[in-house]
Amino acid sequence: MNSSTRRIRHVATRNPIHRVNPSVLVRLIRAQEDAFENRFPTAGDLLETVFDNLKLALPIPDDLREVPPTRLADRPFDDLVRAYEPILHSAGVVGSSASGHAANLAQRTHLVRAFANPDAVMADVRDKVVEIVNTFPQKASDIERGRNPGDVLDPYILTATQTLLYAGNFRNAIRATVAHKSLMIIEGLMGHLHEDVVGEMRGNVRAPEPRGFNQELIDPHDNPFPGADIVQPPLHAEGRLRFHQVKSKTGSAKGGDGRRLGEQLRRLREYYRADVYYDALIGNTLRGHRSMRGVIAAEPHAVVLVGSAAFRELTRSSIGPQLLLRVYQNAFSEAARATGYRIDTMAGRIVSAFRARADDAGETFLDSLLATSIGLTPDEQDSRSYQPPSRNRRNPPPEEG
Repeated sequence: MNSSTRRIRHVATRNPIHRVNPSVLVRLIRAQEDAFENRFPTAGDLLETVFDNLKLALPIPDDLREVPPTRLADRPFDDLVRAYEPILHSAGVVGSSASGHAANLAQRTHLVRAFANPDAVMADVRDKVVEIVNTFPQKASDIERGRNPGDVLDPYILTATQTLLYAGNFRNAIRATVAHKSLMIIEGLMGHLHEDVVGEMRGNVRAPEPRGFNQELIDPHDNPFPGADIVQPPLHAEGRLRFHQVKSKTGSAKGGDGRRLGEQLRRLREYYRADVYYDALIGNTLRGHRSMRGVIAAEPHAVVLVGSAAFRELTRSSIGPQLLLRVYQNAFSEAARATGYRIDTMAGRIVSAFRARADDAGETFLDSLLATSIGLTPDEQDSRSYQPPSRNRRNPPPEEG
């Protein structure tokens, strides 16, 4: 059956979900086919795939051939390692070799549980992380000024860091500054990674980014899911389409954003006759949730979830957080090996640059940084004379008279 005749199962024929653009439609159909419950009828089927992935010829225990696959795949990592050890022992693998193979098998089981193509997902995440790591501070100018020209290094905060945290050690203060800049970059990375990686998990589709002049308007072909990060087609006849707006943590969205997000979810629910969710992955209580009230005020049918409850709905697994952690552990380790980034090395390089500059000017480190952070031509610092570069000569300010 070709893609033009395949349809999303368990959804009414007249539902507009069938009119989304072909590339999204194919992904929704594939998500149904690759869902864990559909792909692996038994634990034995799962083991065959795991063993084949690792090119291991191991016996499949009789007691696992017909049991549900979740009985194996949804075990915590340590339990899964212990479950594999007797299988390895029966094949003559013992000692440290058995322990190493058992850990690899457990890790691969979780990855196969999570993804239809684990290696492709891992490679994609690693490449994205490497790209971000390459933007971490490496030289003095990287911490002196951010992407915004007005975002300059604050010498007063730096001297507070040096004095209050590091007993006057300037190198350690610079190291903390490099770490702070890097952590802000990592925080931005994680939000997008969560959406992308969870969107690749079995049964899920990462929603395309909004497009068009009015990005709030639903257009099945060009802008099918404004307000959703992840779409889940139903896996059985009693199921419904599900749309998720995903945040890293309960504080990721400002309180004022809640009503707008709720209105987007309401439109999706009504248009596609779907269930809608507002998920925060990190957090253990809805208490203090910044935007929940606004979301529910605009869309009373929205389900607001946090922490493990959010992971259960997004991954359809009791170990969803561990599945995501397994991906990140592997991807971050590979990215670290590929980039070789070390804060101590970069901090030393930056301190050397500051020292050379201060020596040339006959100043202390902090005096030199202070001059750099506040000094420029007066015309650039006074609104009475300042003109943004884009307006120079083309749009002079009107004369007052």
